[in-house]
Amino acid sequence: MEAVQRLPMLSFARKTSPEPTSFGPKLKQYIRDFYHEDPESYSNEIHTLEGLRAAAVCAVKDFSGVSTLTRYYCQLHFLQSKFPMFKDGAAAVSFTWRNVYGSMVHTIADIRYEILCILYNMGALHTQLGALDTRVSGDGIKMSCAHFQYAAGAFEHLKDSFPQPAGVDLAADIIQFMYYLSLAQAQECVLEKSMMDNRRPIVTAKVAVQLVDYYRSALNTITQGGADNSSIPETVGSKIYENWKCYAKFKMVYHTCISLLYHGQQAEEQQKMGERVTFYQAAAEKLEEAVRLSKGMDNIEAINEALTFTYAVVERKKRAAKNENEIMYREEVPPLDILSELKGAPLVKGIMFNVSDPEVTGSDIFARLMPIKAHEVSSLSSEAEVKLLRKVGTVIDEDDKELSVLMTSLQLDYLKQPSEPESLSQEATTSTYSILSGGTSTSNEKMMITQQTEADHSDHAINEAMDFSMSN
Repeated sequence: MEAVQRLPMLSFARKTSPEPTSFGPKLKQYIRDFYHEDPESYSNEIHTLEGLRAAAVCAVKDFSGVSTLTRYYCQLHFLQSKFPMFKDGAAAVSFTWRNVYGSMVHTIADIRYEILCILYNMGALHTQLGALDTRVSGDGIKMSCAHFQYAAGAFEHLKDSFPQPAGVDLAADIIQFMYYLSLAQAQECVLEKSMMDNRRPIVTAKVAVQLVDYYRSALNTITQGGADNSSIPETVGSKIYENWKCYAKFKMVYHTCISLLYHGQQAEEQQKMGERVTFYQAAAEKLEEAVRLSKGMDNIEAINEALTFTYAVVERKKRAAKNENEIMYREEVPPLDILSELKGAPLVKGIMFNVSDPEVTGSDIFARLMPIKAHEVSSLSSEAEVKLLRKVGTVIDEDDKELSVLMTSLQLDYLKQPSEPESLSQEATTSTYSILSGGTSTSNEKMMITQQTEADHSDHAINEAMDFSMSN
């Protein structure tokens, strides 16, 4: 089966934005009013941001397009930490996007709308790149598998973080379908690699069983409760809806055939020849059902090649198993429903990048602006510092008044005569120094005395302030 034709994969269309977004007016006004900085000094940053959005909206279908979308998505997260850009926010900017499945255009002044549209486009672009490769080589299979896992990660994050109501193009049930389908197609790549590498039948069978489960989950999402979910065909259109439903059902049935085929090979290895006949017969029946479901599908040439090759393999094994059991082994052929079911092996998962990884995000365009919360904390800290200094100053003034009253009550005014207020104090200080030094003081010595006295007063004031701060 390693030579079987690769079946086509399903991809999803991206949203388009018919109008550019102007960040300048709102962001500049907020920079002036809140950050109290010159808004014109941020003209280059705003120009860079608008250019990045324009490139992201028209991202090319290759790795550089993924990188552009990812960087813009991360910059949006940086923006919302520095500007109030949610609905009714002071810096809210209008974003315009067209419905994926129609011509309706929506304009919403909320950065979350922009984030969810970009996140959806990231998932859609990954499905396009995953479906683009023919997967004829091991490296191509691995690359497609990685793209579908990244698509699943984007859709999973979208439905969990930005759930949308029914009836819109990014409704929760539609995104849920895309999530399961992306996981299924990633698991299908693993199955192709397992068959290419000739893994043990039990391993390949488990991979195929899980693949069927993923496609079943995708199909159940758009046909809830066994009946068609009316909101989805109305939203995406009956043609796209039928295409999705037929694709998921065909893949589910076809890969059930593949899982039964490898179940039969596993039974053959275990010398369970009667069970081998049962599994091969069931595989042939499922393949006939897949052939009926394939009628009218897109890429029918590739599908028919895969069905023809698979039919030849299954029929050959079914006939050989039946003949050998009738002639040699003569084992009872049990019905399929009494045989134990094999549990699937999930080998894929949704992958989401880290928005804090600088290798992914690139440098923050508005790195010069601190986040809003940090700015608010800084303002509160400065205000608290001013209040503390004002409080300390008030206490010092009150203490000075009390000291003055105390000195007056002790009648110490004679120490300082009004006729010579400065000279007496200076001479007394100089004489004291002269006595202690045993000689006449010089001008340098007087300067040292004055500086020391001022230093003592300064140290005393600092100590009082520190004591007050510690006690409060």
